[in-house]
Amino acid sequence: MEESGVNPTSPGVSPVQLSDCLEDLLKFILQSSINGTLAFNLGLSPDFCSGLLNNDHYNNEDVNHPSHLQISPSSNDISEGVPSYPLYKKFASALQQCIISGSFFSTSEKVPELVSEDESLQDMKIQWNELISQKGSELLHMLNSIKFEIHVQEPYFSQLKDGMKTVEGRCAVGNYNRIQSGDLVFFNKCLMLEVQDVRHYSSFLEMLKAETLKVVLPGLLTIEEGEKVYRNFYTKEKEQSNGVLAICVGRPASQPYTVLSDGLGHKGIQSLLGLKQTVGTISEALPPPRSTLLSSFALPHKSNRLVLEMDYIDDSDVIIGAELKVFDAVYRFYVDEKIKGCTLTEGARALTKHVNRCSSNYWGKVEGNDFNKNQLANEVITHIIGHCQWLNVHIVQPHGAVFEIRNSQGYGARWSADGTKEFYTCLIFVMILCFDSEYLVCNQFIGYLEPYMDNGHLKKWRH
Repeated sequence: MEESGVNPTSPGVSPVQLSDCLEDLLKFILQSSINGTLAFNLGLSPDFCSGLLNNDHYNNEDVNHPSHLQISPSSNDISEGVPSYPLYKKFASALQQCIISGSFFSTSEKVPELVSEDESLQDMKIQWNELISQKGSELLHMLNSIKFEIHVQEPYFSQLKDGMKTVEGRCAVGNYNRIQSGDLVFFNKCLMLEVQDVRHYSSFLEMLKAETLKVVLPGLLTIEEGEKVYRNFYTKEKEQSNGVLAICVGRPASQPYTVLSDGLGHKGIQSLLGLKQTVGTISEALPPPRSTLLSSFALPHKSNRLVLEMDYIDDSDVIIGAELKVFDAVYRFYVDEKIKGCTLTEGARALTKHVNRCSSNYWGKVEGNDFNKNQLANEVITHIIGHCQWLNVHIVQPHGAVFEIRNSQGYGARWSADGTKEFYTCLIFVMILCFDSEYLVCNQFIGYLEPYMDNGHLKKWRH
């Protein structure tokens, strides 16, 4: 059944394009894995699957928010830039290119090696290459064999998937009249079912009586209820003038989503997202949202921040609630400070300190008032975020877990691993150790990076 209140359209016909269904397939696989409804183990943790599905949490309606900084547009090359959320869309785009080419390649494959990759990755790439070649070909063959596409709403889609619903009722119009036994039908761009039979009736009432509610509309108790469901989609006149089809379906053993679910694992997915695998790379880590990177970059420099005093919190207080209240207070203050102006951001302050390390003038000339410095810093960071070709979530001392991005020349920037500075951990530490009041200061953007060089630390990365 289509969305309520909308006449079901004539079914789509073959061929099914990989580009039209790959995102839906991946989303279905990941969500089913989280829900525990896959009939097999995907080999990915629920947190990793959720991370791929998550949207950027930031509400884009607030035009004053720092994440509204315009990212410098990258080229059509998907190897460039911090991937936008939801990440599964970038995953789908990269996977599609691999399937079409018949071989596995990382989206950062063309980038000069800045840090040696994990040696074990070479063996994995050979396995992934064989997997893409075999399974990609199998998936394309499946899609080419599909004759029709139909969209159904919930709960009917889940009932079809689970085998509870085995009859789909439609008015006998358009391409529905072409469906016949043996045809493969693609439901919601992720579930493939085979037509067992197509039976004709004069009305939905007649169909429901003959086929029974149990297999047509599971969960409903009366034929009258079932007829009302179809009346949401078809008028009585359309039903009487065209008649009704009962499309009986069964589930083939092999499904497109099962073909896609085999073998890549989190390292393969990370590689397709452009993340490098080095000795210190954190397992199952994903890049933070762009808005988080920009927001932490655009915070007022700590010397200009009002220090927030926390009132006494006794043992009976709910820590999570306190955390949210304090975070809201901090964020509201940052917004107020930005409105007042004359505040150097963390990113601009870091740039003024860093720029002298580079003799090539890559970072530009930092001069003028705070507004000019902030503007230059914004241009620098948005260009790096939009054009970086080397990404890694790894351990770097003394910072610990960091998210690091670099362009093909080696210039880049670094944040703590989640784009923040472990706000929650910082807050809990304050709450546990302090019984009176304490100050809360969170540094999120770590700084800019020069290209790797021999004895870089000894030379203080001055080029």
